Amino acid sequence: MKKIVLMIIAGLFFAACNQPAGGEQKESTEVNVEAVKTIKLHVTGMTCEGCENTVMKALNGLEGVTLSSASHIDERAEVSFDTTLTSLDEIALAIEGVGYSVEGLVQDEDTE
Repeated sequence: MKKIVLMIIAGLFFAACNQPAGGEQKESTEVNVEAVKTIKLHVTGMTCEGCENTVMKALNGLEGVTLSSASHIDERAEVSFDTTLTSLDEIALAIEGVGYSVEGLVQDEDTE
């Protein structure tokens, strides 16, 4: 029973952490689907899930970002974005602006 209660509390905590402050909503911008690109970045300095959430929040705050994920274990962030609305430089600046380092692009393991 204690485990269930702790899991519910943890779920509520993470859900609350991922909500915009004060109910603010990001204005929706028309995304050019043909211009959407997905990249993987080598990001250092993340040590926990809170760091991952901080990176994703910074990325999701950029105009044109359609999807983001981050992993402190793999030292990676993956971001899909409209190249007509934002750039790799702006993405790197957003990550560095919240205290982490972008070491470069990650090459896919499948590509040889």
